[in-house]
Amino acid sequence: YRADFGKDRSAKPVDWAFLQNGKPTFFVEAKDAGKKLAGYNEQLGDYFAKSPEAKLGILTNGVLWWFYTDVVNANVMDKEPFLKWDVVNDEKPPYDFLTLLQKSQFTAELIRTFAQRKRAQNLLVNELIRLLEPSPEFTRLAIANIETRNLTAAVVDSWKPVLANAIGEWAKQRIMSSV
Repeated sequence: YRADFGKDRSAKPVDWAFLQNGKPTFFVEAKDAGKKLAGYNEQLGDYFAKSPEAKLGILTNGVLWWFYTDVVNANVMDKEPFLKWDVVNDEKPPYDFLTLLQKSQFTAELIRTFAQRKRAQNLLVNELIRLLEPSPEFTRLAIANIETRNLTAAVVDSWKPVLANAIGEWAKQRIMSSV
């Protein structure tokens, strides 16, 4: 499948284009095994822009799989993938997403909904990392009812690693209680 880039630009073929009713629904840009993927998302983004009916772009080297869509701006592939999968190092495959790629279940709307939720989740995780990194203010708030000494900078600093471990333990307990 060749995306139309106009007469003055070369028309590199897309490695794989998946079509429904003769129109592309998603593209896969494949690189050599072990090749770094950074920078190749622009090439995939060009294909994406020239085929607005395509709502999923996949960039892979066979080990790393990066999944893109257009959550931020319609018909413009997002700069960041909504999902990354490392076949070798991830504990389990993202089955919740991979099942959406089955021919019998595939719809652009499902992909977009999944991507929106995953992007929102990724943004929240990054924000939680930022918020829960024990800042002096957060540490002071957390220990105010249990520390009997004056909350000097040294006392607050001494609690930071304890608080970071406690947050991790709290998260584990929450996960275990929801299983």
